[in-house]
Amino acid sequence: MISMARVDDRLIHGQVAVKWCKELAVTRIIVASDAIAKNPLQVAALKAAAPEGVKAAVVSIEKAVSLLLDSRSQSMKILLISNDPRDLLAVFEGIEERPVLDIANYGRIGGNLASKQKLSESVYLTEDDKDVIRKIAQMGVEIIHQALPGDARRDFMSLMG
Repeated sequence: MISMARVDDRLIHGQVAVKWCKELAVTRIIVASDAIAKNPLQVAALKAAAPEGVKAAVVSIEKAVSLLLDSRSQSMKILLISNDPRDLLAVFEGIEERPVLDIANYGRIGGNLASKQKLSESVYLTEDDKDVIRKIAQMGVEIIHQALPGDARRDFMSLMG
């Protein structure tokens, strides 16, 4: 079962590996990205960044859907992560489960910040990003902005306006 989905440019890092995994009692992290799954160096680094006792899988969108549809995933507490909302849209299109989606750190890495709307100190969106996020919301996914477990949970669609 997916405990939470998260869009985070940094993927598995301190906040995810330590705070969110502990808060959610996660047993598995699935990083869903076709591009990252093809990069052996990134795959190895992300797997190494997972906290002790939590298995990490860095896989393609198709493989992520397959893993999430496997009946064995129902007994797990999974944190689903990508650095692009388009990847999570594709995953959600392939599964029935509708976990909360936390868009916490996105849009600051790569690209021109001047061409993006600043929603918070850690989230910058293009118009295309907003369209993708609206599609996810229309699927019945609750979308929030909460960098850390102790932070206030904010409705992301209200932030987008």
